[in-house]
Amino acid sequence: MTAQQEPEPQFEAESALQELVRAGLERLSAEGVARRIWERDASLWKNDRAIQQEIRERLGWLTVADTMQERLQEIESLVEAVRQDGYRYAVLLGMGGSSLCPEVLRLTFGVAPGYLDLFVLDTTDPDTIRAVEERIDPGKTLFIVASKSGETIETLSHFRYFWQRVNELGGESGAHFIAITDPGTSLERLAHDHRFRHVFANPPDIGGRYSALSFFGLVPGALIGVDVKQLLTRAQEAMNRCSASQPVADNPGLRLGAMLGSLGTHGHDKITFVLSPAIASYGYWVEQLIAESTGKEGRGLLPVEGEALGAPSVYGDDRLFVSLRLEGDDNTALDEGLARLRAAGQPLVRFQLTDRYDLGAQFFIWELATAVAGIFLQINAFDQPNVQESKDNTARLLERFRREGKLPELEPVISDGALRVYGRRMGEGEEGLDSYLQAFLGQVRPGDYIALMAYVQRSEVNESALQALRLRLRDRYRVATTLGYGPRFLHSTGQLHKGGPNNGVFIQITGDVKQDVPIPGESYTFGILKEAQALGDLFALSAHERRNIRIAIGGDLAAGLQALAQRLAPVETQGDGQPSH
Repeated sequence: MTAQQEPEPQFEAESALQELVRAGLERLSAEGVARRIWERDASLWKNDRAIQQEIRERLGWLTVADTMQERLQEIESLVEAVRQDGYRYAVLLGMGGSSLCPEVLRLTFGVAPGYLDLFVLDTTDPDTIRAVEERIDPGKTLFIVASKSGETIETLSHFRYFWQRVNELGGESGAHFIAITDPGTSLERLAHDHRFRHVFANPPDIGGRYSALSFFGLVPGALIGVDVKQLLTRAQEAMNRCSASQPVADNPGLRLGAMLGSLGTHGHDKITFVLSPAIASYGYWVEQLIAESTGKEGRGLLPVEGEALGAPSVYGDDRLFVSLRLEGDDNTALDEGLARLRAAGQPLVRFQLTDRYDLGAQFFIWELATAVAGIFLQINAFDQPNVQESKDNTARLLERFRREGKLPELEPVISDGALRVYGRRMGEGEEGLDSYLQAFLGQVRPGDYIALMAYVQRSEVNESALQALRLRLRDRYRVATTLGYGPRFLHSTGQLHKGGPNNGVFIQITGDVKQDVPIPGESYTFGILKEAQALGDLFALSAHERRNIRIAIGGDLAAGLQALAQRLAPVETQGDGQPSH
């Protein structure tokens, strides 16, 4: 069967990899996986009865598109009311599963005329908080307080800050706030106590990263004018194509799951996304879905999003490329790059989207495929044990700050101008910064990945410098790279960092805060909270014996990042013109 004759998704690879996927599909068929998923048979993932009960309580995403179609009037009434009341802006206060789908929708669809402009605040960085505040009029802003658990420290800190700002204006402050949370949470109680305009009680049987098609994704989407009914309709069409009555070979969710699981357990575990420009932000959401679902028990698939395509020579043999190609978009560079990769023998999965609303189908297909990949990996695809670990570290550090008025201070191993490096001693002969950094990166091996974890403001200037740095590292060491902003990534790839295989090399980057922001009712500021989260994550990585360093940049961050790129990955070539290792 040729690639053109295959049902979606199409898979192009050498015969040995094709055979792996065929065997995976045969296994899914023989074990009745499609039927058992729709019957919510938790034994597909784990044998422990207590864990099985937890899994059954997290499978509501299978039918949430149907549920939400019945609750659209609740969303539409809220949207119409705030538009009539003259609201112009919406600020989403949420992390991870509460923030990533709304950001994808905002960047993909933009804002329809007459609807609210949406800002997604999923960081504790003070400079970012101030930047958002400068772009809105609080008197014409709806704040969306979104948290499944209702206890997310970042979200509650955001709420305290903006509640005080709105309260200073006078009037009915609660009219400026809505909440999205599970029934019975402390956030639901807080919302009622503060007389929020509305509380959306989300179906509780959905984990955060599987909640794109629930209130968490749909309410912010509707506020910016997305036709969420159409988004749900596309998801329902995908549900029908993925039903138990469909043959496994024609089921896009199971086909994709077999590709991810079969290849991921045979070395091709770096799932590298190549997306049309108009839907490039889809990678933000699917990154969390894959990393947090699969990265545990020493196993996992690494999603690689935002890594620009390079020449075939910069890639190892651990990649699986995935293309989501939007019809009518400028796909010239995408098509040319993928053609080169296929000519070099790299495996490729292709999806063709007719328009942006096909993302509704993609949300569902990738949720199902990730759950199926978890079967191959023999893990529970619906928990996130190591996310709590970093949260607990942060809580202990903040309690220490309350007692002592300061956080623990690390001792740098190297200081050089504006750069200070923290980590373990690498041995004799690494006295200078360059030699120390090269010794640290000398630990990189084929099959590893390098993760840049930046606790800095997510601005265009910083993004450009960090992307340039990651590409230099990829080209020099021929390994996959990821870029995450802290603490945002703690709710996404952070689970994989600690719970997945020990094949990550971690570089934490921090910078100076220009102007700190207080958290009403707390002795610490947002700057202190961010520092506690960075330290807590560093301590968790070390506890799991991950290779890690911290690089603090003083003064001009952009200049420091440019200097760091040269120090970490100086451009050198071999005689054949290829980057030297």
